[in-house]
Amino acid sequence: MSRADSSTGFLSENRTLLLAVAAGAVIFLVLLGLLGFGGAIGAVGFVVYTAVWLAVAVFVLWLFYRLVVAVERIAHAQQRIAAAQNPPGGSATTTAANDGSEPGSASAPDGDDAR
Repeated sequence: MSRADSSTGFLSENRTLLLAVAAGAVIFLVLLGLLGFGGAIGAVGFVVYTAVWLAVAVFVLWLFYRLVVAVERIAHAQQRIAAAQNPPGGSATTTAANDGSEPGSASAPDGDDAR
């Protein structure tokens, strides 16, 4: 099964552990508030706020990184396609067209071009 399946994965496998941690955190914050440690709740809130913003910043930077990697892959693929269509030694069709044997080519001067 794929990792995108909702029946498998980290969150569903550890659902009870995650629920226990979340309940413990809520109980801890309520006890801090009831015991008069309002500043501690503010500090915990600030830490959570900071962690969320850091996570958002890291996620945005990761998206930019993925964009750069994708653009580099596209550019490399275009270079490979161009190199396959235009080999460095030339092909029979390009050398025959530019060898000057056809009339009007740049290497075969006509009367007007000879001036």
